[in-house]
Amino acid sequence: MSRSLAVPCTVLALFLTTALSSGAPRTNSQAADPLAPVTRTGNPSEKRLSALASRYFRGTYAFYPGWATSSGLHQYDSLLSDLSRPAIDREIERTRNVLEETKKIDAQKLSDSASVDYDLFTRGVEGHLFDLTEIRSWENDPSTYNYGNTIFALVARNYAPPEQRLRMVTARLRQVPRLLESGKENVKNPPEMFARFGAEDLGGTIDFLDKEVPPAFSSVKDPAIWKSYEDAKAIAVAATRQYIDWIQKDLMPTAHGSYVLGEERYRKKLHYDEMVDLSLDSLLEVGQQELKRLEGRFAETAKKIDPNATPEELLQRMRADHPTKDELIPYTKSLLEEIRSYCISSRFIDVPSEVRCEVRPTPSFAAERSFASLDSPGPYEKKANEAYYNISLPNAAWDSARVEQHLQGYSRWMLPSTSIHEAYPGHYVHFLYGKRAPSLVRQNLYSGSFGEGWALYCEEQLLDHGFRKDDPRVEFGMLRWSLVRAVRYQVGIRVHTKGMSMDDAIALFMTHAHMEKGNAEREAYRAAFDPTYLVYTLGSLQIRKLRDDVAKAEGDTFDLARFHARILSQGALPVTLLRRILLHDSGPTL
Repeated sequence: MSRSLAVPCTVLALFLTTALSSGAPRTNSQAADPLAPVTRTGNPSEKRLSALASRYFRGTYAFYPGWATSSGLHQYDSLLSDLSRPAIDREIERTRNVLEETKKIDAQKLSDSASVDYDLFTRGVEGHLFDLTEIRSWENDPSTYNYGNTIFALVARNYAPPEQRLRMVTARLRQVPRLLESGKENVKNPPEMFARFGAEDLGGTIDFLDKEVPPAFSSVKDPAIWKSYEDAKAIAVAATRQYIDWIQKDLMPTAHGSYVLGEERYRKKLHYDEMVDLSLDSLLEVGQQELKRLEGRFAETAKKIDPNATPEELLQRMRADHPTKDELIPYTKSLLEEIRSYCISSRFIDVPSEVRCEVRPTPSFAAERSFASLDSPGPYEKKANEAYYNISLPNAAWDSARVEQHLQGYSRWMLPSTSIHEAYPGHYVHFLYGKRAPSLVRQNLYSGSFGEGWALYCEEQLLDHGFRKDDPRVEFGMLRWSLVRAVRYQVGIRVHTKGMSMDDAIALFMTHAHMEKGNAEREAYRAAFDPTYLVYTLGSLQIRKLRDDVAKAEGDTFDLARFHARILSQGALPVTLLRRILLHDSGPTL
């Protein structure tokens, strides 16, 4: 199994799939400097908060230059992170100092809007410090030093001429030996799984440099630029092979660390990242009820299709019903137009732009690691502003059996819900509304339970709103993946706080999500690296409750499309903060 290359900062993670852009009116200073502090009033406490947030985000982007590139801040494009122990200690100290300064701000003197920013900012800074001092991936996960994402960020978008971007790739590759030496110095006693998969992922990064970077820059004809790249790549690859060798021969024989967070750290992670403080037992009970509800609906929907077929037989039919390779892109384009039109005509949500999310084959440099994904620009990107819904076509070199296996993932039963999740009205529509995020803090801090929760919420709710209401196959495909997310919810908590084994986690996916063993293993193993992958179902449940509570409060004046626009226009706030904005309360979110 190979993992996606991880973004190093959990809370500060506005990456490609959920990038949000500033939509608040900008001053001249902001136009030149998007991180400049801005306040709408003369309130001294608000000025202090804005200045502190500006300084903090500058420092964080400097510490994570790959994140800066993806966000559209290109002054760091030639740099790799410095993850030496002295640099990490400086970042810990910087974060602690910011937290101390935050506590000196008189929160009672802030406006309601600034108070939301204050709480979001405080929790975000606390979460960053928690990641550095208690999660400590820089010490327990050798893949923290995998530089693949920082190279991918330069390749993925045409924000500058290809010659310039290839030079930046070269500059970063020259720093790889320094980065990997820091890994050797810092990593101690990781979980064996982290070490094993870390070595595999680094092998994938070498393949990426060899096979995928050159096609991405095929328009570059200057031999001097290519020679510099090849020289730097040779240095980086040699250092990477040495690092892999160190992992396999020196690290893995003594890798006995545990990936289990335990109850205290798990609760803290939910507290900082998602502002969720419900007890773990209560969370499990809520999740178990949702799993039971989905299983019941799944069984009912299966009977609508064929009352004599088992779920496994229907899953086989589902996989076999897909467009051909040549039909796939046109079919998806037509599907997106259908979904977009329905969102508007049914008053589920207004789409605030006539600019379409463009369907395209996944670029060759990313096709091996992607299935269907949204590629949208970062919050500060000025030039490469297009958004793409990437669909990975079968490789021309594959035999017919592998082509068929690949195309089964694009079943006509499942592709509607996948497209709802990624494009309309999921991540792409969120991206469009996110341009209105009203403050620097909300532009730069991201709640996974809202971002992924919104996209999952849309999958079921748009169907319940009438989309494809006469086709139970689409409902069946949607429910199958909703079950996967509901099992993730259980597995994440149970593996990290209740002693669940990986074997039991695999069995849970096979039993309740009807997954084959290989896919069930991948889903279960993800819990080790992504402990809070419950955020999909968690956020969906929170948004559903928020909608129902707002509808009850507003009565006959409630408008669903307006509600959806309001919550998306705040960026990606934890739902507890949205309750304060919409309901002026801090009541339960579940």
